[in-house]
Amino acid sequence: MALAAALAVTGRPQTTSELPPLDVARILATRYPEEISVRYVPALAWSGALRLSALTDEARWEQKARREMQPFISGEKPTIVAPYTLANLAGHLALSDLAAAEGVPSSSSDAAAAGLARKAAELILPQSPDQIVRFSRWWTDDMFMATSLLARVGARTGDDRYASVIGRLLMAYAGKLQRPDGLFVHAVDGPYAWGRGNGFAALGMVDALTYLSDGWPDRAAVLDSYRRQMRAMLTHQSEDGAWRQVVDEPTAYKELTVTAMTVAAMARGVRRGWLDRDIVPAIDRGWRAVLVRVSRDGTLRDVCASTGAGPTKAYYLTRPSISGADDRGGALVLLAALEVHELRVMR
Repeated sequence: MALAAALAVTGRPQTTSELPPLDVARILATRYPEEISVRYVPALAWSGALRLSALTDEARWEQKARREMQPFISGEKPTIVAPYTLANLAGHLALSDLAAAEGVPSSSSDAAAAGLARKAAELILPQSPDQIVRFSRWWTDDMFMATSLLARVGARTGDDRYASVIGRLLMAYAGKLQRPDGLFVHAVDGPYAWGRGNGFAALGMVDALTYLSDGWPDRAAVLDSYRRQMRAMLTHQSEDGAWRQVVDEPTAYKELTVTAMTVAAMARGVRRGWLDRDIVPAIDRGWRAVLVRVSRDGTLRDVCASTGAGPTKAYYLTRPSISGADDRGGALVLLAALEVHELRVMR
């Protein structure tokens, strides 16, 4: 079905089950982000739009992302504001991607975006030997928030400090938070295998493996940690392909963001040769589970609300589930759609 027809739905929105991944990506890139700010959620949507433009040669997606980021790039609005958090600083990943869209900054605007990304990355770097990164909370979230930006800036600048910090961060967090079975608990004070928390761990490792060189000293250790997590996630995939709000709790509800993040992490792993191709059927089942939770108007269901570390399993099991428009869910499904598309192209 053509995209225009897919959007022209009346009554209860239909799911995207019959749409190819790029059409799903177009729906989500059109709608998200609804909140314009420099945080990791809008940044993932902008980054996805830039990638969608590159894959389709449709300039409107890059133009939309550039237009929405321009007030920050021009200095009209600040990108770094107190109180500093890794979630906010990670928002500069999209500025880094914009600057790198043509390989090198192609304009004064792109050069400004690159400068803002590097300034944020510098703010994350430790300032004393006992720090791993600044503003850390020892949540798996940090594995993605810090690495997503540091890896991009490190790759573009060739500055080994970023790769060194990433290796120390990912190995320290795996040492504290990765269980013997490969799953990650959310935090030292939240010792449960929260779904999106596992997604953050996976995407942090995937970004490090993607952007840092083959000669990165910590590559083998990070790759081993990632593979052990992916094997564990496979054992907990539900019958319909989804993953659950608490990954290893059979009574937990099936949650969209962990499913999208796991699909994305596995698809890129297969495409890059880090994972065996025999998991492709599991990826396909996971993608189908995503699609039945995404409507053709871009609304979603089964999205866990914002979640900090919690001391009991009941805390995670009872987190609200959002149905409707959601920037976080939309950005993460956009990422999964692009990864699935690229995997299918190579197949």
